[in-house]
Amino acid sequence: MLADYRLRVRRSTAHVVPAAPSGQRPDWRMLGHTIDHRLRISLGAPTGQPIREGVRRAALDDDGWPSLEIISTVQAAGMVLLEELDRYEGAEGQPLALDPVAEERLIRLCHLASGFETIFRHAGWVRGITLGLCEPGADLDDMAAAVPDYVVDDIRAQMALASSPGPFTTLRSLPADRRICGPVFNGSLHVGGADADFVLDRALIDCKATIRPERLGRAEIYQLAGYLLLDYSNQYAIEKVSLYLSRQGALIDWSVADFLGLLGARLELPDLRAACRHALTDGEEGAPPPPKNQRRPLPRPRSNAPVQDSLFD
Repeated sequence: MLADYRLRVRRSTAHVVPAAPSGQRPDWRMLGHTIDHRLRISLGAPTGQPIREGVRRAALDDDGWPSLEIISTVQAAGMVLLEELDRYEGAEGQPLALDPVAEERLIRLCHLASGFETIFRHAGWVRGITLGLCEPGADLDDMAAAVPDYVVDDIRAQMALASSPGPFTTLRSLPADRRICGPVFNGSLHVGGADADFVLDRALIDCKATIRPERLGRAEIYQLAGYLLLDYSNQYAIEKVSLYLSRQGALIDWSVADFLGLLGARLELPDLRAACRHALTDGEEGAPPPPKNQRRPLPRPRSNAPVQDSLFD
């Protein structure tokens, strides 16, 4: 599986690297969340439950940090943020690049939204979240202005790769019912909560904003496999599994059959999902996998040479 991925990722020539000021380390995680939010807005889905819940959970401090005054300031700005982002919601989606002034404002808002998502993921504040470093009484404009300029430049460059002739040009033109952002699965609660980035035209897509895509490995592949198996009821009718490399503008995808085959799966997808559900619920739901002698043989790796050199051997 990884050999197949790395062979294909070598064909990507574009490469966007954040130009943080000298001595300042880019906030990689926040940049990844920010490009994800900006791409969602292009698909007409500016906010989701993680951001809204993050605004609410900002009331939960980290052992006294930040202060109650800062928490009140951040939550008030968060409510205004949600109202402004809601204006970008719509079945038609939004352009991959707005006019320069509007685009800069939107990127800054997406970066702030990433802070609220971080609060949601951690079920409260963790020290170091930049939202907690604002001045008491600051408003949304003050917080947006404090977003580093390199963040704006970096996200703008990634969005340029996503646009024509990038993969998101086609994906944006899909009907609204075939563009799903932040999908949650039947089995999400069985793993403490899990939501993917996109299901677009029946393709499960996870966005990765890495500058070293060749280093993606088992964890990222198993993450995709986990999302696929957690869709117990086939709610999203997933036909492809994909990684979108936002700093390379590359969409690397596999059919579900190829994906499972390269991973050495010996059961069909419905059986794998049932077995996953059985394992995650301690046997209360789903069904155990069949005995080994009832499973299909391991598939031949796609990279192997043909069994015969020609039809005439």
